[in-house]
Amino acid sequence: MTQTSSRPAHLPDYRSPPLDEVVLGVQFVPARGYQQIRAGEVWALYKSDFPYVEECPPIPPSFETFGVPPGGPFFNFGLVSGALHDRFWFLSPERSQLIQFQSDRLLHNWRKVGDRSNEYPRFEKMISSFENEVERLEAYFNGLIPQKLVCNQAEISYINHIPLIGAGGIAKASAWLRFLDFGAVEVDDISAVFRRVISGSTGQPMGRMICDLNTLNDPHGERKLILTFTVRGAPPDNSISAAIEFLKFGREAIVQEFAARTTDSAQNAWGRVR
Repeated sequence: MTQTSSRPAHLPDYRSPPLDEVVLGVQFVPARGYQQIRAGEVWALYKSDFPYVEECPPIPPSFETFGVPPGGPFFNFGLVSGALHDRFWFLSPERSQLIQFQSDRLLHNWRKVGDRSNEYPRFEKMISSFENEVERLEAYFNGLIPQKLVCNQAEISYINHIPLIGAGGIAKASAWLRFLDFGAVEVDDISAVFRRVISGSTGQPMGRMICDLNTLNDPHGERKLILTFTVRGAPPDNSISAAIEFLKFGREAIVQEFAARTTDSAQNAWGRVR
């Protein structure tokens, strides 16, 4: 298992970023010998730290595909064979962290809860914990029938909640995000998605950066921008270690994209320290 390391010195950092949730995940070929009746055995792997459980609808399989001509349709499709298994949430006592498990996925979420004062444990700690959790799942599946976990996709998401009026008195969406400028026009709502291909060292596509932007009112009536960056794609091979390296790569890409798409005044408000 990879040991927890310090944050890379070349990445931007902030004293009070608008981060609300981080999700790490791997998708894999369903294990031989696993049936949903064994879901309690999977929970037992994590129950000491995640003692609560909730049941949710499954997430369909999803694959980033390439080779569609420019201007042609974009497909992000899933293939389903056999019965869909439920998705289970295993939650920590304070419910700020959870593991999501279904027959072909494992994800780990950190999120703001309660008065929203709980601190982000940092990526280095999260990725170390997640690698351990995936390895435990592989060991469990290997105990059913000797096999490796075959990872076919990995994904990481950073979800930011940006109050439209916040620290520094910034009021307009364009003051927070470089790519928004409506001039003197005031808009009620914003909804946008853009994607770009991310290439590996060989120049071949290995995944996509997906940016999703929306506005909403939180339960207290505060107007916010919800800015989500996701990197998703296929690791260079099907091993756990390759999936973890993909997530590390995705984290760096997201942190740099966030700095590139947000304004200097916004970064000053969040206390950018490097």
